[in-house]
Amino acid sequence: MPLIVFVVILALAISHAFEPDHIVTLRLMKTRRDYAVFGLSHGIGFALIALPLVIILSIIPELELIGDLIGLGFSVVLLYGEIVGKEFEFNVSKSLGSGILQGAFAITPSKLVVAVLASEVGLLLGLTYIVLFVIVSSLTIFLVGFLLSYINVKKDLSRIINICIALVTIIYILLSILKI
Repeated sequence: MPLIVFVVILALAISHAFEPDHIVTLRLMKTRRDYAVFGLSHGIGFALIALPLVIILSIIPELELIGDLIGLGFSVVLLYGEIVGKEFEFNVSKSLGSGILQGAFAITPSKLVVAVLASEVGLLLGLTYIVLFVIVSSLTIFLVGFLLSYINVKKDLSRIINICIALVTIIYILLSILKI
């Protein structure tokens, strides 16, 4: 099962860079350095929220079912949002635009799914998944920013990937709850 989670985390990290708020932010930037700083600081912001969540869920195993239900709920929200074409995002404030604040406080279903899945596999492997997500999404955000001036990003790319990821995640979490 950890291989499935690994693949889901990679796919979420890559598709995460194509989320509309990132594309808009990257369009406002002009240099490769700006893209790199945004990608890295966005990843750090996510890690600031995700790492404590993984640690807490690893220390208190009774919270595992709650974590599963949260992950399942947000997977369903992600799937529903992609099917109906509506982006659900849980923001503290839309006016906070820096990478760290956006990474930490723009809590999307995909980020919560990553955090919950990471908590499922134990502390060390879970932390590895978070770090993997941060590195891959940061690099992908940089690459998206760099390539935006050369190519047109298909609007439906993130949607298709997110639907697949949501379905795989729902199946994985249900199997985890049922201990299959």
